[in-house]
Amino acid sequence: MAGDPHERFLAGIDCGSSFCKGVLLRKGTLLAFALRPTGWNVAETGRLVLEALLAQGVSAESPEEAPVALAATGYGREKIGRAVGTLTEISAHARGAELLCPGVRMVIDIGGQDSKVIAVEAGRAQDFQMNDKCAAGSGRFLEMAAKRLELDSAAREELLALEKEIDLNNTCAVFAESEIIGLLARGVSREEILGGAVVSIARRIAALAGRTGIRSPAALSGGLSESPGVRRVLSRILGVELRPMPQGIYAGAVGAALFAGELE
Repeated sequence: MAGDPHERFLAGIDCGSSFCKGVLLRKGTLLAFALRPTGWNVAETGRLVLEALLAQGVSAESPEEAPVALAATGYGREKIGRAVGTLTEISAHARGAELLCPGVRMVIDIGGQDSKVIAVEAGRAQDFQMNDKCAAGSGRFLEMAAKRLELDSAAREELLALEKEIDLNNTCAVFAESEIIGLLARGVSREEILGGAVVSIARRIAALAGRTGIRSPAALSGGLSESPGVRRVLSRILGVELRPMPQGIYAGAVGAALFAGELE
């Protein structure tokens, strides 16, 4: 690679409940991305993610010997080998979002097990609210609804583009699944049910945002940042247009990599 061969690479791994995401940076430039299902062995998944990053981003016969500083975030952060430090998901998403979407002041992360609204200034978290006690406000709820409706991500976006919805009465993910089964039996369309599920999540996010103060510019990080339909519904419910965030699924990993650069 061009430049000083002794200059460090910065790696960040965000090991969440569903996926383990990794990025490799150098001089503020993103060189490589890696994504794997977290699985049961977090340490092994983290090792494979780091290997994939180095294989992609380091031009050397022995990429594992490249000077790299690694930091980790996410629920599995303590299990990531070679990490020189760890940081919370709140701090990681705030830092990463600033690089991916400069000037952002509110970051929404809808994760597999929880949802977070983070008030941000210059890449630093100023305040946050988290929903971690009920799956109904998380990505798991949307995953359940899509599975029950037999939708992949492309079909989900097609149905959300129709902008139809029905109110779901149940606020618990377990009972909501039974409600969805009943609605299908009554002949309610999939687009209405899916739209209702996303609105239900959006309303919970709006309640969290109301406690931190709704700020603009705002953006969606995490896996659902790539969903125009989810972003559109959230923007409507929040009353603030959410900016697209390129590579937003890696925001936490980017924040961890930036943190790694401060540690050594």
